[in-house]
Amino acid sequence: MRINIIGAGPAGNFTAFLLAKKGHNVNVYEKNSIIGSPVQCTGILSDYFSEVLDINKKFILNTIENTRIYSPDNNFVKAKIKKNYVICRKKFDNYLADMAKEEGAKYFLNHSFHTFEKKNNKIKSKFKNNGKNIFSESDILIGADGPLSQVSKSADIFNNRKFVTGTQIEIKMKNDNVVEFYPFIGCYAWVVPINKNAIRIGVVSYNNTKKLFDKFVNLKLGKKYNEKIIENQSGIIPIFNPNVIAQKKNVYLIGDSATFVKATSGGGINQSLKAAKILVDCINNKKDYQKEWQKNLYDKLFVHLIAHKVMQKFSLEEWNELINIFSEKKMKKILYTQSRDKIISMMIKVIFTKPSLLKFAKYFPKEELKNIRSPIF
Repeated sequence: MRINIIGAGPAGNFTAFLLAKKGHNVNVYEKNSIIGSPVQCTGILSDYFSEVLDINKKFILNTIENTRIYSPDNNFVKAKIKKNYVICRKKFDNYLADMAKEEGAKYFLNHSFHTFEKKNNKIKSKFKNNGKNIFSESDILIGADGPLSQVSKSADIFNNRKFVTGTQIEIKMKNDNVVEFYPFIGCYAWVVPINKNAIRIGVVSYNNTKKLFDKFVNLKLGKKYNEKIIENQSGIIPIFNPNVIAQKKNVYLIGDSATFVKATSGGGINQSLKAAKILVDCINNKKDYQKEWQKNLYDKLFVHLIAHKVMQKFSLEEWNELINIFSEKKMKKILYTQSRDKIISMMIKVIFTKPSLLKFAKYFPKEELKNIRSPIF
């Protein structure tokens, strides 16, 4: 079967690898001239990553086992966490692409996808390459082309989507190898150590991201931080849409293109890799992808969305109270033993340990009641 994949990020590359390994004729089209660039990712993955893909030193920059979560009054809870991995996205994306190439997948760079048309059950895709129109026919088209997916727009399944904007820099700075998280700044802000002498620092917000970023970085690094910048990185992040349509006949969406992103942290790599396995199983065994991704991914992504919407309503005083609660020994234990990629079990343990936190249920977004599909609610 001939399959065209649009986008050579983690979602597209891993899908290409799995499909090519099964003997399909796979072509990957990437609009940029270099795989893995530009970088638009914090690049920190939870311990769950090792359950989806083998860890390889080729793309791992650092491992982290401690975090500090700050409150507006500048107090913080320091807790031990399961091993997190800081990756180089350029190396990681190319590592996955090399895996796909070894299985026979072909890559076409500088090919910008424009649209497609269907004829006799075939899909004819149109690309631009150095100003020329290029056409490619396939049996299946997979959109792994990011938050503003042109594949989804061409298939008329882009629908109503919401986005946040992230701004981040890599900068020289000595550190103690502890991840810092600031959940009350914008949607959230962070400091992620790359090594003992460099960090990634950034902010995500619906509005005024640059202003919030400048204020945050000035406080953390001082006004002359520009002299130490290694790289500037920014981009938009999709908010998970519970009503997203990820399959329209033989056109499929995966990763950011399908809004498969944790709304609490903007992380989507683990979800992309998991979705790739689901999609390939569906293609090979003629299953309904829309039903299968909902069965395997929906609940966790939906809980992250609810948590995100609830936290957006917290006052600064409530953030102070919440961080103080998580300073308790029994709550720190939950942070250590539970993975944020398995948020449902984490939330259940949190509520059972501290029932008083149910008072924050008053912020439950009522507009999401219609999207509840899980018995856990």
